[in-house]
Amino acid sequence: MEYSNPEIPEGINTSKTNPLKELVILTVGVIGAIFAIVSLLIFVVDNFADQIPFEVEQNLPMSSFTEMQGVEPLPPYLAKISQKVINSFNLPEQMHITVHYVNDDVVNAFATLGGHIVLYRGLLEKLKYEDELSMIIAHEVSHIKHRHPILNASHGAVIGLALSFLGASSGNSVVNDLLGTTSMVTLMKYSRENEHLADKDAIDSLVKIYGSAEGAIGLFDVLNSEYSDRGEVEFFNTHPLNKNRTAEAREAINHSRIINSVVRAPIPSEFSRWLKANKIEAKETKKVRID
Repeated sequence: MEYSNPEIPEGINTSKTNPLKELVILTVGVIGAIFAIVSLLIFVVDNFADQIPFEVEQNLPMSSFTEMQGVEPLPPYLAKISQKVINSFNLPEQMHITVHYVNDDVVNAFATLGGHIVLYRGLLEKLKYEDELSMIIAHEVSHIKHRHPILNASHGAVIGLALSFLGASSGNSVVNDLLGTTSMVTLMKYSRENEHLADKDAIDSLVKIYGSAEGAIGLFDVLNSEYSDRGEVEFFNTHPLNKNRTAEAREAINHSRIINSVVRAPIPSEFSRWLKANKIEAKETKKVRID
C-alpha cells in the first residue's frame, strides 16, 4: 500500500458566512423563539386566570399586606369620591373594591389582588382638582375590573417557572440573561397595554361624572413633573410615556362630544389641611423611631 500526504486546500475549515453575521442570526432567532414562547404562555394564562371567580381572589389573605403598607382609615372626602368613581363603572355585583390610604411621601397608587386599591399621601397632596383624584381612582378601578392584578400575578408565576426550567436546562449564564431580558420586555409590553386600557376606562369615568376629561391631562401633568419620562423609548417602560398618555387624553377630548369648558372643582381646603397634618404626623413618627 502506497502512502501519500496530499496538500490540504486552504480555507477548508473556514465558513463562507461572516462569524458575526452568524452570531446575529442565532441571537435574533433565540430572542424570537423566547418571545414567542413567553407570549404563548401569557396568552394561555390570560384565558385561564381571569376565569377564576373574583370571590376566590377576595378570599386571599391580604390583611398582612395591607398592614405592611401601613394603611389608615379613609377620610370622609376620600371615601365619598372613591364611591362615586366606583359607581360609575357598573361593576359586577360580586366585585367589591376597598380603597386604602397610606400616610407616606411616595408619589404612587396601585391596585392589587382582591379588589384592593392603595393611595399614597405623596400623590394626593400634589393634586389641585377633584377630577384628578377621580382619574387616579378610576384608573385603578379599571385594573381590577379587567382582573389585571390576578393576570399579572399569574404571568409572573408561570413565566418564572418557565425561566427556571429553561435556565436550568441551558446551564449557560449568557442564555439565562437573555431569557430574563426577553421575558421582561414581553411583560412590559403587556403591562403597557393594561395601562392604556385603564387610562381609557378612567377617561370614560371622568366624562360620566364631570362631563369633561381635563382631570386626565391634569394628572398626567403632575406625573410628568414628578417622574419625567426616563428616555424617549416606550419599549423599555412598563407604563406608556406620560407625553403619549397626555396626547391620547387630548385626542379623546378633541374627537368626542366632551365638554372641556366646565368649571373644575378644586380639592377642598379642609382635605388639603388634613393631608398637611398627616405629613407632619408622619415626620414626627419617623423622627421618634429614629431617636
